[in-house]
Amino acid sequence: MKANIAIVQAGGPTSVLNASLAGFLEAAASSERYHHVLGFCNGIEGLIKNQVMHLEGLSKARLDALKSQPGAVLGAGRYPLTPERLSKVCCNLQLREISQLVLVGGNGTMWAADQIAEACPDVQVVGIPKTVDNDLWGTDHSPGYLSAAKFIGEAVRSLALDLWAMRNFERVRVVEVMGRNVGWLAAAGSLAQTSLPDYPPLHFYLPEHPFELEKFFTKVDEHLHRHPCLLVIVSEGIRLADGSPVAEFEIGRCKVPGGAAQMLSSELRNRGIPSRSEVLGILQRANTWSVCERDRQEAIFLGKQAIGVLGQGKSKVMLGLPAETVDFAEDSKAQWVDLKSVAGLERPVAPCYLTESGIDPSFTAWLQNKMGEPLAEANSALQVWKLAAEQLSSNPVNRQSR
Repeated sequence: MKANIAIVQAGGPTSVLNASLAGFLEAAASSERYHHVLGFCNGIEGLIKNQVMHLEGLSKARLDALKSQPGAVLGAGRYPLTPERLSKVCCNLQLREISQLVLVGGNGTMWAADQIAEACPDVQVVGIPKTVDNDLWGTDHSPGYLSAAKFIGEAVRSLALDLWAMRNFERVRVVEVMGRNVGWLAAAGSLAQTSLPDYPPLHFYLPEHPFELEKFFTKVDEHLHRHPCLLVIVSEGIRLADGSPVAEFEIGRCKVPGGAAQMLSSELRNRGIPSRSEVLGILQRANTWSVCERDRQEAIFLGKQAIGVLGQGKSKVMLGLPAETVDFAEDSKAQWVDLKSVAGLERPVAPCYLTESGIDPSFTAWLQNKMGEPLAEANSALQVWKLAAEQLSSNPVNRQSR
C-alpha cells in the first residue's frame, strides 16, 4: 500500500531552498512508494492550519525550474509552535493519513521537527538543513550558505574598489551583512581579499566577540593613519559585552538584529570621519546571479537523500553534509544526526578562524574549497586592482593625523 508524504519549507528562504524541494520530489516520484505527495504552505503555519498543495505529478520542466529559483514555492516564514498548535499539527497529519514528514529549515525548524516527532510517534520525521546563517550543528555547512557567501564576497570586493575610487571623499565605509547571532556570513567578506592583494586590511566585527565602541574608534584612527581608506564588515548581530545588541528593530512585534552599520557610520561622522553605511540586505539570500553551483547540487542531493533515509525506516534525524566533499554519485550518502542534538542550537564561527584583527586565512581557504569555484570575474578584478594600486605607490596619499 502506498503512503502519503509531506514536506514543509520553513524559516527564511535561500537561493537554493527550492532546489532541495526539487530533489525531494524527483526522488519521491522515482521511488513509486507514494500515493499523495503534499506540501504544507507557509511553513509551520500550514501544518497548523492544514493548508496544502498537491505536488505529485509535476513535470520535469517545473522541477528543473525549481532548481534555479530562489524563495520558497510553498511559502516559508516564521510561526511559533505552541503546545496547542502542536496538537493541531498531529490532528492534521492524522487526518491526511501522512506517515512521513520532511521539514526543510534552520535550527528553529529542527526544534519544531523534534517536537512533532515526539508528539506524533506514528509519523517518520526527517529534517533537511537550510540556512544562509550556517549556524546549524550536525552538518559541515548548510545549503544556502555557500551562495550567500559568494554573493557577499563579490559585493564586498566591488564596494572595496568603489571606496578606493572615492577615498578622497569617503574614508570609511561600513558594510552590514546578515547572520543573526553568528558571524559566518560576515567572515565570508574575506573572500574579497583573495583578488585584492595588498588592499588595505578589512576590519571584521562578528557576534562571536563582544563589540566595544571606543575600541572600534581607536582601531579606525590607527588604520587611517596608515591607509587612505577603510572598509568595515559588521554582522547584523554584533553585541556589546553585556549581551545587548548594538542595533535592532521590530518586524511584526518581533525584534530582529539590524542597523549596526548605519549607527556606526553616523558615529564616525560625528567624530569628523567621512563615512557612509551599506546594508547588503535580503539580496544575500535571494539573488540568482551568483548562486554557487555546488550549493545548488548539495541542496538537491539532500532533498533526494531524505527519501532514501525514510525508506530505511529512519526518523527523528536531520541530514547533514560531511566534511569531505560530496561527489553526488549514486552511492553518496548524507550523514545524519538526532534532531535533539541540533534542535534550537546555534553554531558559532570556530575560534581557530578568528584573529584579533579579523579573519584567519584558513577560513577563507576552507570556504573557497567548499564553494569549488572562484568569485565572478576574479582575474579581471585582480588586474584592475593592480593598476589602481600603482597610483598609490607613485603618488603616496597624505596620511597625516586628522
